[in-house]
Formats: sequence, C-alpha cells, structure tokens
Amino acid sequence: MQKYNFNNHLVRIGSRTSPLAVWQANEVKQKIIQKSKIIKFHTSGDKIVDSNLSDHGGKGLFTKELDEALKNSKIDMAVHSLKDVPTFIQDIFKLSYILPREDVNDVLISDGNVKNIQDLRKNAVLGTSSPRRIAQIKRVRPDLNVIPLRGNIGTRIAKIKNNNLDAIIIALAGIKRLKIKKSLEILKSDEFMPAAGQGIIVVQSLKKNKKINKILSNLEDKNVRHQATAERATLKVLEGNCNSSIATLSSIENNTLTLSARIYSAHGKYMIEASNDGPINKSIQIGEDVGKQLIKKGALEILKSCS
Repeated sequence: MQKYNFNNHLVRIGSRTSPLAVWQANEVKQKIIQKSKIIKFHTSGDKIVDSNLSDHGGKGLFTKELDEALKNSKIDMAVHSLKDVPTFIQDIFKLSYILPREDVNDVLISDGNVKNIQDLRKNAVLGTSSPRRIAQIKRVRPDLNVIPLRGNIGTRIAKIKNNNLDAIIIALAGIKRLKIKKSLEILKSDEFMPAAGQGIIVVQSLKKNKKINKILSNLEDKNVRHQATAERATLKVLEGNCNSSIATLSSIENNTLTLSARIYSAHGKYMIEASNDGPINKSIQIGEDVGKQLIKKGALEILKSCS
C-alpha cells in the first residue's frame, strides 16, 4: 500500500459518527504515514431516524456539517460514501480521492430462511427509505408493504426483529466492510440496479489545498474515478439526487467504459433505460449521453411526477 507523509502536519479527517463512516475514515487514515486524527460529526441526516430524507429537503443532509468544517478549516478532508454527496458540490470543494470500489449490489436480509424477494409472504412488510429501491421492489412484488427504514446498518438490521419486519434491503458494501455475519440474499442487478456511486468511498477537500489534493490524487483508483465521473455525469444532466429513483451500473474492460442507467416512476409502474460505452477518458461524455437519451425518452416528466 502506498502511503504519504504530509511533512508532520496533523491531518484532520472529518467523518460521520456511524460505525461504517468511521471505518471508511480509518481506511483513508491508513494511507497517511504520520499523525492524523479522525474528527466525528453528527450530521443532519443522522438525526433523521423516523421519516424519509425527502421530507427534510434531501440534498446534502449527510455532508452539510462536514462541508462547514472544511470551509472553516476545522478539518483538512472529509470522508463520504459517494452516493451521499450531492450531485452539484460547491465550487470551493474538490472530490480529491476515490478509493477502490466495493460490491455495488443490494441485499435482502430477513430473520428467517427467505432466499429471495419472491419467497416473502403475500403483503409482507419490507423496510427501506430509498425511492429507487421502493420502485424496484414494487416492480417485482407490488403487493409488498414498504415502510421507512433509517439508521446505521446495525440499527436497520435490529429493526427486522424489533419492528416486526419481514425483511429489509440495504447495500452489500457496508455489510462487507464491517464484516457483519448475517444470512442474506444478493439481489440481481438486472432487477435491482444500484444507485450512482454505490460502493465508492470519496474524500472531499478544499480546491485551494493544492498539496493535499496532489498527494491524494496519486493514491486513487483511476478506473473507479472514471466510473464515478460517468455515473455522476448522468445525474447532473438529469439534475438527480438521493431522492430520485435513478439507478446506474458501469463497468470497465479493455479501457472501454460501459454505462447503463434507469429511471423509475413512483412505485415502479414505469421504467425507462439507456446505455452507452466508449473510451474511459470520455467518461463525462458517456454519462452525459446516457442522461440525454433518458431525457428524450421522458425522464424529466417521470422525475417531476416523483417530486
């Protein structure tokens, strides 16, 4: 593992307080050879435990307090799950370091022997707060009752028993990173295409901090950068955010990036999709093209109906 020394400067790494967020911050900390300190923040998104994020504005709820700390030089960098980062970030910031990507799939977790979503009883109660997942669930099992599910991974899993849920759907990446031992079923991406940026950890810093930005850019996984850039380019064209029922899936083979995206109406009645591929150095154009294809097929009307 390549590591860098910031000339004995104490590097202050901002993180949310959840176990997964702290794990992610420690993953970044391990790349730095000298003194570093993780500073934890209880964000606006963490305080919302019993309702959907969309009821509170949605955008930047998990990054707001860390953004302010960066602005005020209370931290040198902030560590985020990329899918929590708003599509349009403030111009003073830079996504300076993208780590290797974890598994992008979603998983179904239950307290019984449910092997897949089709095994759930009729009218079963399933927990998730993601508009994308709700739409995908309703496409394959319209009878299921979906209720909001907030909290960190441990809290969500505990709610299966405590709240009498039949199952929940969450991202596999966090389960793997925290090494949680739980019976689960990986959901196929052809039915449950992931969110843009799912499985990616990103470091945000100030653009003006040239030294840190240069060093961090030398550490990162360039292929994942291309994937993230393409997926977020699609979101930007659509002006999508964490409240939008938008899914993306990208891959790279032989320096060719392939990107697919889908948009769902509320409750999954309608779905449109588009795809494109090209050289990895054209990731922005690939993502923008996919977004424009979706707009031609009626994406903006669907997104407007969901807002």
